[in-house]
Amino acid sequence: MAGQLEAAHQAYFRSLQVGRLIRFVGLILFLSFAVWTVYHLNIPVERVFGMFGRIGNIVFDRMMPPDIEYALQPSILYRVLETIEMSLLGAFVGTVISIFVAWFGAWNVTPDKRFLYPLGRGILVLARSVPVLIWGMLLVAILGFGPMAGVIALTLLTISFGGKLMSEQIEAINMGPVEAMRATGANPIKVFMFGVIPQVEPAWTGIAIYNWDSIFRASTILGFVGAGGLGIYLRMNIQELEYQKAMGVIALIIGLVIVSEVTSHYMRGRFYKD
Repeated sequence: MAGQLEAAHQAYFRSLQVGRLIRFVGLILFLSFAVWTVYHLNIPVERVFGMFGRIGNIVFDRMMPPDIEYALQPSILYRVLETIEMSLLGAFVGTVISIFVAWFGAWNVTPDKRFLYPLGRGILVLARSVPVLIWGMLLVAILGFGPMAGVIALTLLTISFGGKLMSEQIEAINMGPVEAMRATGANPIKVFMFGVIPQVEPAWTGIAIYNWDSIFRASTILGFVGAGGLGIYLRMNIQELEYQKAMGVIALIIGLVIVSEVTSHYMRGRFYKD
């Protein structure tokens, strides 16, 4: 018995040593790759350390003080309201679509593994493959300037983020209640409504709230490509070299993001019970 315990201890320590050696080799390989990448991309490291002084000069000499009076004009405040409306509508529509996409794209509960599962996964891949600004540019080219293109772009962003996390939550559920309902002859809709949703509802609530917080930040810059919202003034002022006015708009955006962060934190504490 003592000999078996000694052999087990030796095997355990050998496994620890092997694990440490593997991690050390992995770290060396990662650092080597990082150094090679800097060389391969021809990144001038010496200029990176010198950029902070130039950034400080630009910020304090050209952008300060921010023109807050300009940022509080009625026309800009109207764009603030438009930005909030875009984020709420995009989050709501995207979350509703994400529920079905997550259902179809979850391997363990999808109604049809031959057609609906590839469809759900394909929608997730397509939505996640294109950044929201690119979606905005494409939709502006198709639909014209305005918030409609922004709402659709934010809806796609919601699907890419929320749909992915929702489907992963479904795939992590306890399959006992689901299998029990299937054994009684329940159809896929009833299985989803009464076997899946009660298990994922708390996590989905947190995902929906965090998703709104995330796309609200994205909605503030969609105006750069003409998709509605506050970003149109930021782009206009930067192009016209009106840096103090641009800094006023940036300060307004920072304030809105702080408000959205506080609101999101309150809603998670109020509605999300893990």
